[in-house]
Amino acid sequence: MVEAQKGLVMYYVQEEHKRMQIEVLCIRVGLQTKYLKASDINEPIGKLAEIRGLKLPEAPQEKAPIVFAVPEILIFSGLSNKKLDEFLAAYKAAGLEKIELKAVLTSQNIRWTLYQLIQEIRKEREKIEVPAK
Repeated sequence: MVEAQKGLVMYYVQEEHKRMQIEVLCIRVGLQTKYLKASDINEPIGKLAEIRGLKLPEAPQEKAPIVFAVPEILIFSGLSNKKLDEFLAAYKAAGLEKIELKAVLTSQNIRWTLYQLIQEIRKEREKIEVPAK
């Protein structure tokens, strides 16, 4: 049986000040945090979220290029819609600089690497963003 941690926000930011703001915000809304490191780029999201009972693929997955720069990202695991809305509202109210890449851990992406998740979110964003004329 796969068991997710309740209320986990995984994130990657470069600025220490922003990192501390996210940590404080999560404490205020009752969420656990996990700071992702650049070295986590080829790790499965489910493993990073410490999902118990998760069977990972044995086949090698797509790896990030050696020179890949990890962008800022927020990944939510085990949050109810209400708790996710609460976090996002608190994030906005705190005036934190926007993080473009956000994802919710799902049964579809749980086995993807952090790199694969970033690439997929970028593709989705490109599809929905209309270029300015």
